[in-house]
Amino acid sequence: MKLGNRFQVYFHSGESYSRENTELYDAILLGTKRIGHGFGLSMHPDLIQMVKQENICVEACPVSNKILGYVHDLRTHPTRSLLAHGVKVSINPDDHGFFCAPGVTLDYLVAFLNWDLNLMDLKQLCLNSIEFASVSAVEKKDLEQFFHYKWKIFLAYVRGKF
Repeated sequence: MKLGNRFQVYFHSGESYSRENTELYDAILLGTKRIGHGFGLSMHPDLIQMVKQENICVEACPVSNKILGYVHDLRTHPTRSLLAHGVKVSINPDDHGFFCAPGVTLDYLVAFLNWDLNLMDLKQLCLNSIEFASVSAVEKKDLEQFFHYKWKIFLAYVRGKF
């Protein structure tokens, strides 16, 4: 039995471009529900299929990936490829204790500007965050309802401005 069938586990893995790095395999085999960073996944088509099959979300952290030098040009960030392959992704700030990130807005802005995202993509990224949140089903439903309410307000604002 996978560990993830007994507990909700989340692994910070795949934050490497080394093909010899096996932590992504370990995370998937242990039943992770989310993979923190996971950009190394882009080099493993077989693992991409497993991630999709097992319904695992990749937590992309574009700002910290740039700061730490994992990507030099965010337009070539591996998450773009993962999105194109149908991998579920959420946008996240990295390690609040280290980076003192005040929230996730900057990461969304950077992703939007560099990954050719549209409003539907942004909405799906937000919904993925709710779907893979470590909260109860009731809380997820409440979050989703609140999100849809705020999304309608946001769209009305955008339509009114532009």
